Amino acid sequence: MDVTQEAVIREFFSQLLGLIQTIQEVLPGVEHRMCVWHMYNNFKKKHPDRVLKERIWVAARVSYRDRFAGLMESLKEFDEGAYNWLVNHTYPKEWTRSHFRTSVKCDILLNNLCESFNSTILDARQKPILDMLETVGFYLMVRMEKKREWIKKYIGEICPKILKKLEKNKLAVNDCIPSHSKNWKFEIRCMYGDRYTVNLISRCCSCRKWDLNGIPCAHAIAAICDTGKEPEKFVYDCYSKEAYMRAYEPMISPMNAEQI
Repeated sequence: MDVTQEAVIREFFSQLLGLIQTIQEVLPGVEHRMCVWHMYNNFKKKHPDRVLKERIWVAARVSYRDRFAGLMESLKEFDEGAYNWLVNHTYPKEWTRSHFRTSVKCDILLNNLCESFNSTILDARQKPILDMLETVGFYLMVRMEKKREWIKKYIGEICPKILKKLEKNKLAVNDCIPSHSKNWKFEIRCMYGDRYTVNLISRCCSCRKWDLNGIPCAHAIAAICDTGKEPEKFVYDCYSKEAYMRAYEPMISPMNAEQI
């Protein structure tokens, strides 16, 4: 690496750290996460083994800490160099669900949301700053109105993509045997030997999947059905039609052309 390349890399990381610090100042307490795909692309430059790729993704998707710790110990025995890279270059809270905070109800591992928006504004990004902002503003104005009109016609109480995820979780309920303890607390025994605890009052499961994304996991659904309730009633309010309407309620005002 020559001096110029090293200087460019140092400047990049300096700006990145500055961006992270600025976000913390503007949005104090916000959780910083990595895109696991981008993290892995850096990782594979030193460790290209496909078996390691599978291990990284399993560790990223696991939802509770004991399981993550076991996977990391297994990785250390399999390839200590790969283990050391992760320890020295990342923090678990940035890339594995096992360490994500549960308050935000978001368990995504990729930055596809950003990439989707980025691909939409490719043409706008080539324009001068004011023209770029006007183009992006116009796009958002039209899109938000389309979303408002769509949600008005939607007859369900929970957003359709969330319902699809809930239905997928229901398919695994047959593997779960719920036993009621007291005060809406359950022990769930699974056919494959695992056991979990579910608290329907606090809406949490020891697997942490319900806690992370706000959608009842299979263990929670088993407990909910044992009480005769509907799992849909235990989906977090952030996925409701009312919450969707509130999110798109603000209006971006139309603008006149520049007067010459």
